[in-house]
Amino acid sequence: MNLIFKIQKSGQKGKVPVEVILKDKNLVIGRETVGNAEKVLEGLDKIFKKSRIGMTAIKNIQTIDLNKNRYTSYRIVRSIEKALKLKEV
Repeated sequence: MNLIFKIQKSGQKGKVPVEVILKDKNLVIGRETVGNAEKVLEGLDKIFKKSRIGMTAIKNIQTIDLNKNRYTSYRIVRSIEKALKLKEV
């Protein structure tokens, strides 16, 4: 299974939506969009609860940054990605 964090483009200052996607090959199992990068973990929890899948099923974590101007959002998401990868070990 793949976990994807997609940082969306935003016209508003301070609000950068992030889409959290759980995929198994080409099938989307769960998708949750949160209002800003600080709420990514809440979206991730919702996906795991709905799909009843734990972190142990995740084989790959990926970040897609569609909003190149929002470096803070990128750093928050990358920090969460690194923490989740450490959890796997």
